[in-house]
Amino acid sequence: MDIILGAEALLTPLTGIGNYTAELLRGLRAEPQIRSVRCFANHQWLDDPLAPAGAAPAPLPSVPTSLPAKAMRRGIAVARRLARTVPGARALLRHQRDRLNAAMLNRSGAALYHEPNFVLRPFDGPSIATIHDLSVYLHPEYHPPERVEFMRRHLPDTFARASRLVTVSETVRQELITRLGVAPERVVAIHNGVGPDYHPRDAASLAPALAHHGLVAGGYLLAVGTLEPRKNFEGLLDAFAGLPAALQRRYPLAIAGGQGWHNERLVERLDRLAAQGAIHRLGYVPAEALPALYAGARAFAFPSFYEGFGLPALEAAASGIPVLSSAATAMAEVLGAEGVLVDPRNPAALREGLRQVLEDKALQDRARLAAAGFGTRFSWRSCVEQTVALYREVLA
Repeated sequence: MDIILGAEALLTPLTGIGNYTAELLRGLRAEPQIRSVRCFANHQWLDDPLAPAGAAPAPLPSVPTSLPAKAMRRGIAVARRLARTVPGARALLRHQRDRLNAAMLNRSGAALYHEPNFVLRPFDGPSIATIHDLSVYLHPEYHPPERVEFMRRHLPDTFARASRLVTVSETVRQELITRLGVAPERVVAIHNGVGPDYHPRDAASLAPALAHHGLVAGGYLLAVGTLEPRKNFEGLLDAFAGLPAALQRRYPLAIAGGQGWHNERLVERLDRLAAQGAIHRLGYVPAEALPALYAGARAFAFPSFYEGFGLPALEAAASGIPVLSSAATAMAEVLGAEGVLVDPRNPAALREGLRQVLEDKALQDRARLAAAGFGTRFSWRSCVEQTVALYREVLA
């Protein structure tokens, strides 16, 4: 099988969808049934989006060059300039982009196109799109208006054209079926995985990595996520501030996450608390540094208002630490009875949940014992194998 894989999520610092795309690409390259995987993003083929900086690009299978591609790119550049000032030019820009995408993808000779990031580009052959959540429909208030407008304009076409839709949880699959009326046989739930680097570790092995952040093993409460409204960092800060002062000092809150949107007040609050020494603000932490950060925490807090899967919570659970997260989301499906699940809009419940994951020794012991089970139930190998099986089904 020759596969096209959408790779735009690999061009920025990796978060949830980027990690999913990266693991899928690694797994597909190792599958004997896959002859080639070509990555496509921003109207061009990518040599190797996973290659370290400065590495020689991996050899690519030959793809016919579309003669009008250069002219189309010039048209896109002109339309982009006009879109700033001329009414209707944005529609021209979208049309030019679609033409270029279609010209390149349809001349690739690939058997199937898989878009891991929601919206399918034009392609005449079989295609699959991964839908990570339906928050733009169910909770548009948690997104910038332009993102909601873009997704709502393009997703119906994706839902109609895709040979199959993949969701990362049964929760989102049911939402697609019941909320948007997608036929059940067209939607397949394939869970995300957790890598083998996420496992319990001893304090001595963690010391060098944690010292870089001014942390010590077992001595902090960790939260990981993009600084945006959906992640409920304001509610987390309120709940943490309501804990006994001695507990706050013993387990200070460490927050790792890149910049999001509509977070000016949150950022000011985080800067103020960090200056006072009340919290540790770590900023964006690269994927290779996260396993030690998780394993060294006393507990993990992830009180998001809505999640389609919640990869950080799974990574924390596989690292052997107790996880506080949100009820009535996909977190119940992922964490099961091992998670402490509360209403993220209930300050008292959130505060009590934090106290529990920090102080309950039995919960600490149970989390460490349960860690290996998460790696067994949620593996990237299984994710890739199920995805390849879906490719075979679609192509048959």
